[in-house]
Amino acid sequence: MILCGLLALGAAAAPARSAPAPTNAETDCLSFRDGDALYGTLLEVQPGKVVRWRHPDASEPIDFKPESVAQIDFAPRPSAARRAEATCKLWLANGDLLAGSLVACDTNALSLETWYAGVLRIPRRALQTLALNPRTPIVFDGLTGLDGWTEGNAVKAFAGESGQWSYRNGAFYSDKAASIARDLKLPDQAQIQFDMVWRGPLSLAIALYTDSLQPILLTDKENGPDFGGFYSLRFQNTVFVTLTPIRKKDPLRSLGDMLIIQSLAQKNRVHVDLRLSKADRRVALFLDGALVKDWIDPGGFAGEGTGIRFVNNQAGSALKISNLRVGKWNGVLDDGSAAAPDPAHDVVLLESGGKVSGAVMAVADGRISMLTTAGPTNVPLAGVSAVEFASFQGQPPPAAQARVRATFVQGGAVTFELLAWRADGVAGLSPDFGKVTFDPAAFGRLQFPPSEPKTTETSEGHR
Repeated sequence: MILCGLLALGAAAAPARSAPAPTNAETDCLSFRDGDALYGTLLEVQPGKVVRWRHPDASEPIDFKPESVAQIDFAPRPSAARRAEATCKLWLANGDLLAGSLVACDTNALSLETWYAGVLRIPRRALQTLALNPRTPIVFDGLTGLDGWTEGNAVKAFAGESGQWSYRNGAFYSDKAASIARDLKLPDQAQIQFDMVWRGPLSLAIALYTDSLQPILLTDKENGPDFGGFYSLRFQNTVFVTLTPIRKKDPLRSLGDMLIIQSLAQKNRVHVDLRLSKADRRVALFLDGALVKDWIDPGGFAGEGTGIRFVNNQAGSALKISNLRVGKWNGVLDDGSAAAPDPAHDVVLLESGGKVSGAVMAVADGRISMLTTAGPTNVPLAGVSAVEFASFQGQPPPAAQARVRATFVQGGAVTFELLAWRADGVAGLSPDFGKVTFDPAAFGRLQFPPSEPKTTETSEGHR
């Protein structure tokens, strides 16, 4: 990982301080509750006992107390490349987001096949939203090198020294002001996803639906080379986000007020998910699976090209872009955090824009069998974009003990009681789908819950 400063190890077996890891180092990063951080490799977690860590400057593994560890960010694992294509996303009532392929659903449970945990059988009481991916080929999937990409010429407005992006192990890196672009042949309705990690102030401009592979100096765009309209999504000083339609002859105008996302100041990585529709004049931004902003452009869709451009605007700020994936979007904002349209009934949302309300009895043989007020009906699965499940009215399941939150490399997260973490598998216990073994390559981050405060009893009978 590129961004955690290498601080004191906090163990007698290790040296007090080492030099920071290089920008493109592919190592794990351990973050402590006191703010310190450490590079290396996670070997094992025994809950309540030890977090075992390997550091390149230590001859033996280092053991830390679990209560001193806040989170672990993982370097990409090679086995993640064998992941199967997910055909749906499933939001649970507790906020978890799982990707996989729908096997079946009945009145008791939904079965989801995943490459990282096998088949998960999840009770209906735990379901919130099932979003089906569009059945069209992926436009672009994964960075494999600099071939096909255009390195931009230095722009005079860049502060300090400008440079170029570099490539390593499925990711682009930049520690100077730099631009890189490619015509990805973006469809009229597109979903663009990628992960970014940064060190120092985050200052990234993303040109969407651009026809120019060179960066545009916005303060003098009228006098520069010709270009077609595009959208500029900008992350400035880490927490500020703006979306600006850029046309050569039009004055600059942001769509709405500048967003202030304070949570970005507390992290150094985020999964970005953009949904864009020319017909709807829409640009929607999701961060780590949550809808942040849904912009509708009153002036018409500005993008006139089919390319994308990444510009690191901050000299001395390190940035990593990985897991870039582009596909056709079905036009439905499948934000699982929203409440179901009808909490008392299941609602099937159709790609045509219509919906069917009732009770989902089964999903099998390419159709959804429903019981509606008009009687039984079958809805072809091929025309369905999402299913919003009715809110569960019974007693909620007991919360998991020592619950950890593991974030998937491609977005989404799952919470569970951690039983053991080893290189060959992650054993957990979920109140929703029971005992499970995850492939550790699926995860990009592991967050530990804070320890329960200890209370001191002074009355008789309590020691």
